[in-house]
Amino acid sequence: MLRDLFILRVDKDLSYGERKMMDTAKSLLVKELSLAQKMDEEKIEQQIEQLFH
Repeated sequence: MLRDLFILRVDKDLSYGERKMMDTAKSLLVKELSLAQKMDEEKIEQQIEQLFH
């Protein structure tokens, strides 16, 4: 879902609901990956952003 919303964001402005869904999905993914990889959430978030740019 997160990937699809990132791709959709390139083509058009996301609606409020889509932005909220993207933020929630990204937040959950960041928390889970930071725990699994024992890394700071900020670093994980940067890595995710790099994947989609």
